[in-house]
Amino acid sequence: MSDAAEAAPGGQVEPWQRDAWDIEPDSINLALQSLSPRTTGVIIREAFYGTRRFDDFERHCGISPSVLSARLRDLVADGILEKTRYQAPGARGRDEYRLTDKGRGLLPILIALNDWAERWIVPTGAATTSLLHHDCGSPVSTVVTCASGHEITAPGQVAAAPGPGARPVSASD
Repeated sequence: MSDAAEAAPGGQVEPWQRDAWDIEPDSINLALQSLSPRTTGVIIREAFYGTRRFDDFERHCGISPSVLSARLRDLVADGILEKTRYQAPGARGRDEYRLTDKGRGLLPILIALNDWAERWIVPTGAATTSLLHHDCGSPVSTVVTCASGHEITAPGQVAAAPGPGARPVSASD
């Protein structure tokens, strides 16, 4: 058997030899880096809440115009937001910022962060925002499952394995 995690008889995954694999740049680390600094996360949150215009982002995020401009530029360059031109009657043309498919892909992460904060950070009954299903009004939460449909509720139910981009560490490293 190789050092990579493999399914054992019965479907369980054998532990991998973590020190034998170079996983940098790691997907989780890359995702966390793309959401920093803190102001980037606040802008993404607002985009999910429907904010589109610079003045509205500035008002809702409490970020200086220069920092907001830089963060919006970064989010557009990263493909999370896209700029769309609009013009109110009698006014000059301006840009709106809308989530791209890549940006909308952050939805489960934001819901999971909201769930985590409500459980571990926000005092019971003190949440300032409720996430509700648009069609029925029921609360929205995350449920993690494997591809076979088994619900994952504890870290011990997940086995890390080197992905296709992992490289074996050479003996000289």
